[in-house]
Amino acid sequence: MNLPSPLRRRSLFVLLSLAVVMPFVLAASQAAEAAKPGAKTEVEDDSIFKYLTVFTEVLGLVRNAYVEPTEPELLMTSALEGTVDALDPFAAFVPAPGAERFALVSQVGASRCGLHLARERGVVFVASVDEGSPAAQAGVAVGDILAKLDGASSRELPLWEIEARFAAAEGTRVECEWIRRGETRKAALSLAAYPPAAARLSESRGVPVLRLPRLDAATAGQVRALLAPLAGREPARLLIDLRGASAGDARSAYELAGLFADGALGLLKARDKTVETFSDSQPNLYTGELAVLVDRSTVGPAELLAVALQQRAGARLVGERSFGYTGRQEIVALSDGSRLRLATAFYTAPDGKPVTGGLTPDLAVDESTRRFGEKDEPLGELILRKGVGLLLGEESLPEKKAA
Repeated sequence: MNLPSPLRRRSLFVLLSLAVVMPFVLAASQAAEAAKPGAKTEVEDDSIFKYLTVFTEVLGLVRNAYVEPTEPELLMTSALEGTVDALDPFAAFVPAPGAERFALVSQVGASRCGLHLARERGVVFVASVDEGSPAAQAGVAVGDILAKLDGASSRELPLWEIEARFAAAEGTRVECEWIRRGETRKAALSLAAYPPAAARLSESRGVPVLRLPRLDAATAGQVRALLAPLAGREPARLLIDLRGASAGDARSAYELAGLFADGALGLLKARDKTVETFSDSQPNLYTGELAVLVDRSTVGPAELLAVALQQRAGARLVGERSFGYTGRQEIVALSDGSRLRLATAFYTAPDGKPVTGGLTPDLAVDESTRRFGEKDEPLGELILRKGVGLLLGEESLPEKKAA
């Protein structure tokens, strides 16, 4: 499925054009299905039919005038891949020949590698890494860019195929080349199953730190057991660490939020329609002061928990801006046997707004906010120290600018 090098370079503009107009093609098909005799139809200069005309013209020029012969099927597949790449970092289009393999990949997920990958503008990067996973053991870090996979450029591989290679049989060795801060490094992964990291409780300068590496069906029970000894402890302070947490599900996130907050916790919304409402009316497990650590690898369920605690339990967020994605993904079978993975709905914060663009910390701790004496301190340790300091009254929140 790889285009010859000259063809790939020169057809980039074409593929991007196709990516833009394909949604209009789909919409036009739906409009045709819904049309009935006698129905009023308004065709404006910027209507969908204009875009269909441009799409046909571009495709015809590529087929008839491009310097090298082109394969329409390959062009259309590339255009569809470009379309989903423009939707969100986790969307994927799978051609019909790969549908069966993709079904197996979806079942395995990241359970053999621990890598949660995303794609933006053709660049595949690490959104998060599971604790104790083969990826973590190989030294792969959040933000690393996947340059090559088993010798092939990641730009020439669709996202679903990259995921498939990381979901191969246990014992498979996957050769990778990563780019980190402009430097290239090799880090091969030996695929293997690994136990999911459990919630754990520690202390830092007398402040309890609840680490939640993932949010799944077992997490709420783990948290109840861990926090039971803190009942009645004064002063009541708790630091919740959600850095690097992306695995799990939204329902578990709302269940966890209910241990600390009451009332409306969030919604599941499909465009302007509310599909489901999440709330809690049970007595809270913990009612003391809260701070939550987040970073750019705090993704999905962890973001829902963080914003629910911020809005409903008065928690203050400390660290970096989070990833910014809480979509509910579905895999849709298309008429030709291909598959489309896309977000059909979004889980929201208690105020009903989706978590887009990431959560903004109340106390930002990142490379741009470091003080002179903090330059040599690892960012992860600095975020933890600032979070503990905030609960101890040693750190203060910046004043909010007047609107």
